[in-house]
Amino acid sequence: MNFKESILISKKMGAVIGIVLIGFAIAWVVSQKPTASEPSGYILNPTPSQNPYLQEYSLPDNSGPNGLIVDKTGTVWVTSSKSDLLYSFDQKSGQLENYEIADSNSQYFNPGQNTTMVWTVVQDKDGIIWFSPLGTKSIWYFDPTNDTFHSIFSEAGSAFQMKADANTGDVWFTTLSGDALCVIEKNTDSQTGYKVSAFDLGNGTAPAGLYLQNNSVWVTEITAQKIVEFNIDRENGTVTGITKVKEIPVDNQTQLSSPTDLLVDNDSIWLTEHGTSFLTLYNLGNDQVTRYPTSQNVYHATTLPFWIRGINDGKDLWFNEHEGNKLAYFDTVNKTMVEYDIPSRPSDGYLTYPLNIATDPSDNMILWFSEWNTNKIAKIDGHVPLPFSISSDTSKIILSSDASKEISVNLKIDGQSPYSANRVFLNASSSLVPAAGFGNLDVQLSPSTLDLSSSHDAQLLLRNYSSPPGNYTLGVSVSDGIVTKTIFFDLIIPNS
Repeated sequence: MNFKESILISKKMGAVIGIVLIGFAIAWVVSQKPTASEPSGYILNPTPSQNPYLQEYSLPDNSGPNGLIVDKTGTVWVTSSKSDLLYSFDQKSGQLENYEIADSNSQYFNPGQNTTMVWTVVQDKDGIIWFSPLGTKSIWYFDPTNDTFHSIFSEAGSAFQMKADANTGDVWFTTLSGDALCVIEKNTDSQTGYKVSAFDLGNGTAPAGLYLQNNSVWVTEITAQKIVEFNIDRENGTVTGITKVKEIPVDNQTQLSSPTDLLVDNDSIWLTEHGTSFLTLYNLGNDQVTRYPTSQNVYHATTLPFWIRGINDGKDLWFNEHEGNKLAYFDTVNKTMVEYDIPSRPSDGYLTYPLNIATDPSDNMILWFSEWNTNKIAKIDGHVPLPFSISSDTSKIILSSDASKEISVNLKIDGQSPYSANRVFLNASSSLVPAAGFGNLDVQLSPSTLDLSSSHDAQLLLRNYSSPPGNYTLGVSVSDGIVTKTIFFDLIIPNS
């Protein structure tokens, strides 16, 4: 099955994936709301680890952390999926505090609900922290200056992703199950001081990610398999509506697979295709798509890239792999990827779910993330140098349709001591099929394991057994089991 055939199946499954994301917590959370109070005001110490890049911190049992941010002071805020608590973690002192989410005018839990899954948390320019529990019609905000919570009604439903406009102070959000794009604005006539305006995007769109750019808001639509740009209409500084400006793909020749999040940079859109193992580049100038596969894991599971956080003026980005057991850093200029393995595994499985990510405003090479099914939060230090490098003498591979002809590409892997035991493993992935495999393409790495104290050379060997013609991307990775670096090749399979 080639990628286009697979993408047709994915398009039909778009609604299913949307439903899975909406009901993710309900599908996996089986415990009821805890009745015992959870500790507050104690010190969190990193979990002992030999990993030089990553530190994990254990939250109270049965907390199920998901939505999190790092605020302007460096405090990490994280929501519990299984209680009515908001946690704050002071990075300097290590102190953890919790705050019971309560408002006399609104109920945090829906009746009979056993989870408060929060998918998104943002801080606006006034320092107010915004979040929204799954399955409700309420948006909550927390004022850190007086430790108070308030809620406002959202007819369109709960927020799946939120973004705060640094200029206007407005907070925009998508409602995955409500098929709407919404905005929160200050309003002195309202009892809460805010109002929510909702703009219908059409049945079956399932809006997920959003990106604010000047006076535009870009939205990914999971079920519709589209990315849409809207102009924000205003009158006297107040949002009055949205007007569709652009919709991509522009034709039926290009198809996306459950686009979930995005970053817009000049004439390029970077997006995660959650139905695949791809970080994808869409060129607005020529409507061309280039897909960069994550490294394959030992389970051969589709990694499901999820949220994007752009840094360095969009030249680099972080993203989480929903089912890859990794967090990834991508250099959009040099087209290289570094993936950091999550040390922990849940007690009942082999996949850790890093469901949310947040960069530190004071240092965007520090990434925080939540481990929903291990009850931990963790941070990656992207400043720590890798103990190895990988390079090649070419960046383009033209593959013959003749299966008797093997193509070889020389690889160079250099190591540094004492950061590793000098043994590394080579891996490959491609954009031919959504799970990053190879279809009818035979790919070998020789050798597949290197002892860098004595050997630094390897070969990539390819043979084509009737792979469909087209332009693809092939990644070659080197890993020590803790961190993985991938370089990419343009793979061209011409018509026979």
